[in-house]
Amino acid sequence: MTIPVTAPDPELDRLLSRCFAGGEVLRRELRLTETQAAYVAGHYCAQVIPMGEHWYEISFQEAFYNGCN
Repeated sequence: MTIPVTAPDPELDRLLSRCFAGGEVLRRELRLTETQAAYVAGHYCAQVIPMGEHWYEISFQEAFYNGCN
């Protein structure tokens, strides 16, 4: 992503917390703005893959299995 990382977004943080609560789900498809996707990529140890039409695959699988770099 080439979009600059944005300031903290508490609403997005709560959404991610709900979507990944418990840790049993490591990958989800979420509808986000480009700014929100950049925020997730910059503030979390997650892969953010654009899927088109503002859908993004958010994955914590690599971090879970290999650690965060």
